[in-house]
Amino acid sequence: MLIGFTFSNFMSFYGENTFSMKTGKDTQFSELNTTKTKYGELLKSAFVYGANGSGKTNFIKAIDYMKAVVLSELTTQSKNIANIDNFAFSKKSEEVPSLFEIVIIVNGTQYEYGFELLAGEVNKEYLYRKNSRKTLVFTRTSPDYNDITIISKDMSNVKNLVKNTRRDNLFLYWANGGNNEIAMSIYNWFDNINIFDAQDTSYLLNATVDYIEGTSDGTNNVLSLIQSAGVGINDLEIEITVNEDELEFIQKAVKKRYLESFSPGRAVSVMAKHDLYDEAWERIGAVSLPVQLESAGTKKLFEISGPILSTLENGGVVFIDEIDARLHPMLVRHLVMMFNSISQNPNNAQLICNTHDVLLLDEDIRRDQVYFTEKDEYGVSTLYSLNDFNGVRKDSKILKQYLLGVYGATPKLEDFEVPVVNEAIHAYREVVVSPQFRELERLRADAKSREASALADAEQRGESRERAKWEEVVADKDAAIADKDAAFADKDAAIADKDAALADKDAEIEKLRAQLDNQRE
Repeated sequence: MLIGFTFSNFMSFYGENTFSMKTGKDTQFSELNTTKTKYGELLKSAFVYGANGSGKTNFIKAIDYMKAVVLSELTTQSKNIANIDNFAFSKKSEEVPSLFEIVIIVNGTQYEYGFELLAGEVNKEYLYRKNSRKTLVFTRTSPDYNDITIISKDMSNVKNLVKNTRRDNLFLYWANGGNNEIAMSIYNWFDNINIFDAQDTSYLLNATVDYIEGTSDGTNNVLSLIQSAGVGINDLEIEITVNEDELEFIQKAVKKRYLESFSPGRAVSVMAKHDLYDEAWERIGAVSLPVQLESAGTKKLFEISGPILSTLENGGVVFIDEIDARLHPMLVRHLVMMFNSISQNPNNAQLICNTHDVLLLDEDIRRDQVYFTEKDEYGVSTLYSLNDFNGVRKDSKILKQYLLGVYGATPKLEDFEVPVVNEAIHAYREVVVSPQFRELERLRADAKSREASALADAEQRGESRERAKWEEVVADKDAAIADKDAAFADKDAAIADKDAALADKDAEIEKLRAQLDNQRE
């Protein structure tokens, strides 16, 4: 099981960031969402939220990079170490080590393994083991193999391999190759975790086919998972053919672990069976369609079913980037609840995924299961937990608060939306209100001119009746003008109300941000 993962100076992450599957003080949903170990209570699932480009995918890539370095062959390992993607927006990032560290449980024992990379070399490397207490197994304090020190007698069988360790290679590589049990435990843990991008259909399809081939009831298990989505598939026909000559040739040229990513020499045909009906809509048989003709969501569910089911059955760890891509929110919830289940997850498998599905925040999810990523003005991503915030109660409306920006990790749209609103109000005033005010002023001036002219004429003719008539006309016009004044006053009041509402929203946002800053401090 995974306890924690720490990394720094990788892609958009510069400082040290730690992801933990250890539970906090929250006791909600402990029966389903957590499992007890002798090293503490651990989460079965965790979810990372954040705006587009905030670093969610780079978090997944960080653990994937560590896995690639650990599992790669000697020459490839050197290339991976030399070609690390450091933080790009600081000149000092090339002078700062990149850290990768995992804390895991393998066969009931806790291990803490990590290394630092700098300038294409292994700057540090270490391994701790914990049963009743934490003890150092081996340590490396520089790229030079002379600075590798084996502490534990359980690694004495690979002491003679220390001198083989190059400056750009891990000592763990040689210890695993020397059949050291501790090193093999670490190596096998990395080999067994599933890390995938939900959009990588080729990799996922091969992984699902591998599951079907390697599991006695694999096809039925995949079918059951697909049928749980109610997509109308009654059966699956899977035909796998292997070109032995092509496979043998490539196996000689390519290392075994690289074959898994593209499965050479193998052709796979997947047909989905649906009910066939007559004109009266009576079922008369079945019709088979290529799975490529199914919906995007159904195809994705088939593709990810192998890694999901394999992880659940073996009690492993799976990382999924964008689990909600092409899947209905209810289906995402179903997959999540498979992990947060005693009956469907008896081996305490763990799911860690990135998602934009905020509806999960209203499900039976604990605060310590929720993580966020946010990128600052310098392009630096930060990973942090909802559990880091004080004052988040069990009855807090986490979904609403997240969408209001209380916890950060949301798109910064205010810089776009507020000017648009202000511009719209300004345009309304210029296009609608201002011309009407100008027309009103013209009517007033015209009325006054007519009044003066009428009075002068009346006085000259001495016709009081005419004077009274024009006074009545002027009074009517004044009344009409007063009505228009009142109408425009109402419009002014409505605009003022809108301005006040916008000001209140701005004040609320600033207040929430201030609270967030205080909580972070």
